[in-house]
Amino acid sequence: MLNRKQEKNVHMDQFFQYDTYGDMWCFDGAFPVNRSAFSGYTDQPVDGFPAKGDDAGTNRRNVNKRMIDFLRRNWTPVLETKGNERERGYRHMMDERLRREKQKQSYLALLSMLPPGTKSDKNSIIQMTAKEIEELQRYKEELETRNTELEAVLDDHQRESREVEKAKIKLRVTYPSCGIYSVLEVLKCLKNIGSKTTAIQSKFSSEELLAVLDIETKTGAAEAEKAVQRTLFEVEGKFHSHFHERDRGLSDGSMP
Repeated sequence: MLNRKQEKNVHMDQFFQYDTYGDMWCFDGAFPVNRSAFSGYTDQPVDGFPAKGDDAGTNRRNVNKRMIDFLRRNWTPVLETKGNERERGYRHMMDERLRREKQKQSYLALLSMLPPGTKSDKNSIIQMTAKEIEELQRYKEELETRNTELEAVLDDHQRESREVEKAKIKLRVTYPSCGIYSVLEVLKCLKNIGSKTTAIQSKFSSEELLAVLDIETKTGAAEAEKAVQRTLFEVEGKFHSHFHERDRGLSDGSMP
């Protein structure tokens, strides 16, 4: 019987078909080709890197230094970014507080201008403010209408003022029958012709009547003066005729 070692050799002999010639052996076929994609390691220098044993310690120190510099460059901006974010957050918080404070002051200013008894909450302030604005708008429209009416009246007055002529009329009557009555008749005449007397300066005596009248007339100063002179002539004529008839009646004895 064959032991296990001999059986193993028999199987190997069957797998590898070769002939033995004494102490020599050979394969029936060619040796298998190594088809691996990897090549054997050779101690050849690579461009940019020193060969083994050439300044190896210096190279290791340079690598460590470059690694530290790399980590430092990439770590510092992270710290700065976090600090900037905290600063921006703080500024945003302060800006928001200032905005709310300004808004609060604005609401308080509005509340101070609203009628007493207005609630201090924002909705009540806004509603009451809107109501007051509507009322002010209505008042504005009423005032604009009134202003338009007053401007129309003023334009008419200015137009009439341009049409009105100012003048002075001088009166002189010798031996007047009744100076006061004559002046009153002159004033009535001026009123009838649409003239307005603004001032009178007069001097009465039994021998002479002197008067200066400041008037505003639409008919013209010359026409007003003619009307005044005509009125004085008529008044004096009436008085003279009246006194003449009375004197004649007294002489005839017909009057008491």
